[in-house]
Amino acid sequence: MDIAHRDLKPENFLFEEKLSADGRPIIKTIDFGLSKIIKNNTGKGIERMNTKVGTPYYISPEVLAGNYDKSCDIWSAGCILYIILCGYPPFGGDDDTEIIKNVLKGKVSFDDDAWNNVSKEAKDLIKKMITKPEKRLTA
Repeated sequence: MDIAHRDLKPENFLFEEKLSADGRPIIKTIDFGLSKIIKNNTGKGIERMNTKVGTPYYISPEVLAGNYDKSCDIWSAGCILYIILCGYPPFGGDDDTEIIKNVLKGKVSFDDDAWNNVSKEAKDLIKKMITKPEKRLTA
């Protein structure tokens, strides 16, 4: 059994107050209100979902189309990584409509000066996360 969170965004990650036994911070994912438990479809392929849910900056095009699987969370994680590395989202806009229009185009750019000191490996990882589902990395 798996779970699709379907609304991964920075606000849905929190640090635990105490550190782990080895002194490292513990990060927890929260807000599973839009999540869906995915049953093990042995022999039937990956379970598809169709409810259009999520936050515009992090939602994948296939969620907007209403035909997606749990890989939508990898797209969202790629958007989070993009923001962490440069300080702004990969698909911007003045309002939700413009953001969604840019998400549907799906073109990730690393042209801004903010990307000058980011490794090509990090950019490659993002490209492999924010891409079509059939090419997208898996967890």
